[in-house]
Amino acid sequence: MQKQVNQVPFILTTLVWLLLFSMPLLFGDYENGIKWNHIHKIWAEYAVLLMVYLVNHFYFMPKFFFKDKKVKYFILVGISIIALSVLVYYLHTYFENQRLPRMRPREHFPPMHPPHQMIRQKEFVPPYANFIILSILLIGFDSSLLFFSKWTKSEQNKLKAEKENIANKMAFLKTQISPHFFMNTLNNIHALIDFEKEKAQEAIISLSQMMDYMLYDSQSSKGSLSEEINFIKGYIDLMKLRLMDDFDLKVEIPDELPQVEVPPLLTISLIENAFKYGVSYNEPAFIHLKYTIENNQLHFFISNRIHQHQKKNKGSGIGLENTEKRLDLLFGDDYSLDINQENDIFTVNLKIPL
Repeated sequence: MQKQVNQVPFILTTLVWLLLFSMPLLFGDYENGIKWNHIHKIWAEYAVLLMVYLVNHFYFMPKFFFKDKKVKYFILVGISIIALSVLVYYLHTYFENQRLPRMRPREHFPPMHPPHQMIRQKEFVPPYANFIILSILLIGFDSSLLFFSKWTKSEQNKLKAEKENIANKMAFLKTQISPHFFMNTLNNIHALIDFEKEKAQEAIISLSQMMDYMLYDSQSSKGSLSEEINFIKGYIDLMKLRLMDDFDLKVEIPDELPQVEVPPLLTISLIENAFKYGVSYNEPAFIHLKYTIENNQLHFFISNRIHQHQKKNKGSGIGLENTEKRLDLLFGDDYSLDINQENDIFTVNLKIPL
């Protein structure tokens, strides 16, 4: 496909030159027959112009102009135009001589024209002047197209590199999510093994199902919102196994979800953070979580209490930092993330476009 796209300018340029060479035949005034001598003269001048185009397009521009040898480029272009102008002058003289009728030995000279008629027949603008003007216009037009094409290709390469860089960063951040998630989950299961083996077994089954989602379904750039919500529900159910019965956990998720796609694992770090730092068996604790969909936006809200023994933990920012980096890469300025901590209450408000 790329090769076909690259052939389009070549085909268009060829068609333009073919049309230019065919114009003397298509639009000439030949009531008394085709004047081949006049056509050959025009073709010869066009051939020299074509030579100017080819040399500038395939040699001067790539060898000098695009390699920061612009002074040398303009000098060579000027010398080439002057040299080819001389060639055009001699070609014009040659065809003019061919056009004049040859005198036979016994023929008398034709009557002389009056002086004012002789002046009318003389060309006001010499042929090489026309050629110089056309050459400058042709080189300017061709150079502009080449420069624009090269600039466009450079911008496309930059955009491609930026996309690849973003993809690499996204892959790196997602690889950081997995070990962080499994570390927290395995710690919870380890805590259950000693005193609630049945719950530990259920947790392992739930974890295997969640691993399947993380290893396969979450590898694409976007996934179904319903599958993402099912993964979140599974994680919350897994976390419930270590909570006391009176723990204040509120989860609000719409019963009906639209058929839309969202980036996978985008809110899991925020939920992990709440369960890691918002659970206490000695102090009143709560986690409130809510998903809503309004105006083609997904709203996510979560809040939890931060306890005194958790405030000294300095490793609590990894998940939040990675989430914010992913949001920047995915949405740029099209999302909002508000993180607040007030009176030991930690809240996160996130809005992303659907």
